[in-house]
Amino acid sequence: MSVFFVMTAIRWMTLPRTSGDGMPGNGGIRLKVGVGELWGHAVANITPSAMPAVTIALVAIHGGSFTWLAYALIGVLMTLVALQVGILARHFPSPGSLFFYLSKALHPVSGMVAGFTMMAGYLGALAAAPLLGGLFVEQALRFFWPVSGADWIAGIGALYLLVAWRLALRGIEISARWGLWVEIFSILCIVFIATATLGHFGWRDPAQWNFQQLHTAPLAQALILSLLAYGGFETAGNLAGETSAARTAIPRVMVLSVLMVGGFFVAMAYIEVLAFAQIPPPLGDSAAPLNAIAKAIGHPWLGIFSDLAMATAAFSATIATLNSISRILHSMAGHGVIPRFFHHRDLRHGTPARALRVLAIIVLISMAVVTLWKIPILSVVGTFGTFTGLAFLLLYGLANIATPWFLFRQRHAWRWISLLIAGISLPLLVKVMAVSLWPLPGGGEGIATLLFVALVMVIFFWGLYWAVFRPERLRHILVAVDEP
Repeated sequence: MSVFFVMTAIRWMTLPRTSGDGMPGNGGIRLKVGVGELWGHAVANITPSAMPAVTIALVAIHGGSFTWLAYALIGVLMTLVALQVGILARHFPSPGSLFFYLSKALHPVSGMVAGFTMMAGYLGALAAAPLLGGLFVEQALRFFWPVSGADWIAGIGALYLLVAWRLALRGIEISARWGLWVEIFSILCIVFIATATLGHFGWRDPAQWNFQQLHTAPLAQALILSLLAYGGFETAGNLAGETSAARTAIPRVMVLSVLMVGGFFVAMAYIEVLAFAQIPPPLGDSAAPLNAIAKAIGHPWLGIFSDLAMATAAFSATIATLNSISRILHSMAGHGVIPRFFHHRDLRHGTPARALRVLAIIVLISMAVVTLWKIPILSVVGTFGTFTGLAFLLLYGLANIATPWFLFRQRHAWRWISLLIAGISLPLLVKVMAVSLWPLPGGGEGIATLLFVALVMVIFFWGLYWAVFRPERLRHILVAVDEP
């Protein structure tokens, strides 16, 4: 079944697209997205629903009763990082986001490293999202009739990807709006479960406020693990070419998305720890904490809302990631880093159609490989997630170096504030990176780590080669060819 989906989809996507009279329509005009769609795009890339539904267990192993505190402290840290990235977005708005920001503020080689790791990291998330959506749709369907099997998951995942691709191809306005409403539905599903939980257990939990029981060593480990939950806010910058007042709207959305998501994380961490204090097993041992809570309060049917939340979140993440990577490809091609083939927009819809088609075909092929080789879906998610997490850490670390460096060169009024932010956030980012790289994880996560290191080294030495033998190529990166 999955192979049929892939072959049909490839034929469909490679057909030429024209308007009804055989000619491209709309004159290539690109409409503008509003702040709501921009915010939805950033939040969809963060995928906040994954935290209470899946990843909180990893943090709770170490955070215990103070898991909410770990998310709160990291939320403050990531708000500071978002401020740094927002400063760059204000000065250098570009669909290439951190690729162009770092090229201008720090050095073109750092921009190349950021661009390729950003693309690879987002591509890993894009490859995992439809499969994860298929997995949770399958789990939700089990409430009504028995369905199971890799072909079901792959078929649903392929449908996810094709619908998301068509929306992304038709225009950023419609795809961002769809992503926004789907993400809102996902969060509402989880809020519904949280409300029922508070109604059953109440809201008082003195253990979570007994700071005499707080131990710094396990909290530090919880901080490290909770940091990656916030990654993705910087993708707001990828819509710079299609956003009105990009220099002001994008930095504001970056900060606000982290603040709003952080509030959601802290609240859900408090509620879930409160619930698991009264039900076995411990939160850190639960693979599906919201489903376990639903059973404990006597309403197992509520678990379907957890599955629907993740299923819809995976769909909005697929749309948002397609939009992000395609615009990075478009920008990097315009600056001469990758083949010019990708620097093309559909004349009817104004979208980077070639990049979108190539991305969709790559993901469909990867899904077919996973299905035919019977690779466990969650192991795929873990492998790609490792690569994406490392990419986030590198990007945010470079941004914390580039921003004060640029502001001091410009003698900007914010330069000392930026340096103070870097002094706070950069050591923690380096610590998380060091813990992630060594000791080397086993299995797919270890392979992903080695591939990440290899990619960074290859791009770095490629950039050095250009600096010595092809300096004009690096100079071309600094030319604003696609910025608003």
